[in-house]
Amino acid sequence: MIDTVSRYLAEGFGGLEGCKPVRLSDSFPLVISAGYRFYRCRLMSTDCILAVAVEGAVHTPRKVQKQLAQVEAEFGVPVVFVSKVLHPHDKERFLALRQPLIVPQRMAYLPFAGLQRDDSRRELVVNRTSLATVAQLIVLARLEHRFEATVSCRDGVELLGYSAPAVQNAFRELEYFGLGERKSRPGSRALDFEFACSGRALWDKARSCLVSPVKRVVGLAARPDSDCVVAGVDALAEHGRLNAQPPTEFATELEGFGKKGLEILSTQGAPCRLQLWAYPPTLLGGKEIDLLSLVLSLDGEKDDRVRIEIEKLLEEFAW
Repeated sequence: MIDTVSRYLAEGFGGLEGCKPVRLSDSFPLVISAGYRFYRCRLMSTDCILAVAVEGAVHTPRKVQKQLAQVEAEFGVPVVFVSKVLHPHDKERFLALRQPLIVPQRMAYLPFAGLQRDDSRRELVVNRTSLATVAQLIVLARLEHRFEATVSCRDGVELLGYSAPAVQNAFRELEYFGLGERKSRPGSRALDFEFACSGRALWDKARSCLVSPVKRVVGLAARPDSDCVVAGVDALAEHGRLNAQPPTEFATELEGFGKKGLEILSTQGAPCRLQLWAYPPTLLGGKEIDLLSLVLSLDGEKDDRVRIEIEKLLEEFAW
């Protein structure tokens, strides 16, 4: 079930990070400890707990809200109810109670992250200041000349590998942020998305809602054998900027990282650092990180030399 949830969330919210089972203390009533399977993770850069419903147990909205409020009080983080099914009349009750909820392929309601996704109605309600993963990738792909000014749902699915509903949700989100508008096309029920501008003007317009793809950084004893690329300041140096040194900073996708079985070290003093990204670092760049994702991954870099080189890179970019 957790793998199903992670794949579903990866299509719009960036997936789950560091998901591990949690055992409740013996002080909790049996109806709670036996009625759910609990997992601690990070979602949308927020620590939270997933409470996966056990089949056969009764999970009415009011009962779920009261039970999970006890878990939230114990751990001090939001608790998200996860279920395979959702009765239509229960949906509005969960929303009225503001109970975080995930039903894979149906809906996700995450008030602590400012997002609500309803796949049954093909609706995405946005109440935050940055783009989700798929929408950001569509912007970057346009800036990298992988898309024309008008992007079809099929274009997005074929290039990015996400589902059609995820791409359509991204179109709604891009329209919400004022980056363009959805338009109908003769002979197709799916709407296309037409960007309002292009090149450096699009970058400047979208910059405030684009975020670093780096979700987490871990330390490693050595570079992994596969599925990673040079990242960070080391990647900047490979583009002929700054003094090149043997690389020690790498990147890979967060999704599936936990299954690699790598020994994780503290980043402080580790021989190598591995960035875990919300999407594959080479998705738009071929064998290396695309330049604009690299720039975003260096958000917060305080070294003046690095900031100067980033500005030069943007000035020389083939907008």
